[in-house]
Amino acid sequence: MSRALSEQEYVEQNPQLFRRLHFHDGVWWDQIYPGFARPAFKFRALVPRTVRPARSQSWLGYSHFVSETGQGNGAVRYMVLAGDDLRDFGMARLDSKKRNQVRKGLKCCEVRDMSDLESCLEDAREVCVSHAQRGASSRKAFHASPDFFRNQADTWRMQMRRDFAGGGRSWYGAWHEGRLIAYLVTLQVEDTVLVEKMKLHTDFLAFCPSDALYFHVLSRIAQDSACLRVINSSPQRPGLDRFKEQFLFKATPLPQYVSNPAAYRLAMRAMALRNKWVEFRRARREQQAAAGIAEDVP
Repeated sequence: MSRALSEQEYVEQNPQLFRRLHFHDGVWWDQIYPGFARPAFKFRALVPRTVRPARSQSWLGYSHFVSETGQGNGAVRYMVLAGDDLRDFGMARLDSKKRNQVRKGLKCCEVRDMSDLESCLEDAREVCVSHAQRGASSRKAFHASPDFFRNQADTWRMQMRRDFAGGGRSWYGAWHEGRLIAYLVTLQVEDTVLVEKMKLHTDFLAFCPSDALYFHVLSRIAQDSACLRVINSSPQRPGLDRFKEQFLFKATPLPQYVSNPAAYRLAMRAMALRNKWVEFRRARREQQAAAGIAEDVP
């Protein structure tokens, strides 16, 4: 596993993740939309009203997580593995069906660190295409379409090489007969591990590579006393959430403080509408492209 990043290192090594950074009151803040800011490492817990972003960058308000529920005025749900569930993670904590799936995955796949990206880069791209096709029906605005990995392959390769070269990330793969069929990427900042990516080629679902990867990675993290929690995105689809719950993740409300709740709610609605518009326009482009292909077929 890679060494955990400090907040400073996280900011320095991942400029692509932020919109408009500034440093104020000892904290790096990111202006996530005009006039509203949150900590650059958004899971950093702060004490309300002891620190804040610069007023010129947060005239609509700001938000941050807090360590105690009583300090906050809201909460955001994430899939979290922490406490005894993390420290005691192992085969014995899984139900019998999941244990069998993990054993099958470990038998059918070779699960190990991805020490060399270039040797499996094109396999990884095929994994991404398949993964994107599988999730097309539930794709959100921030999800890449399958065409991105086909038509903008060079951009994708550049992004993968950049992320692979950066610090704090650990890359794990599952191979079947020498071919990469799934991979998982984690990023550790201070005492928190984030599951950044989990990609699976759907032609190999029967070999349970995702079960093998999850078990392998979480077993290693459980042995790291410096890691206090693993965060695996917010609840999304019932099937996906159930899969994570089988590996002891729980939908957990993380308390947060919002300086201007009314402005925050308005901004969240505006962002949701924007995402729906992005999704609509992308779907329309894809339909038009499909229609054009159909017209060309004799």
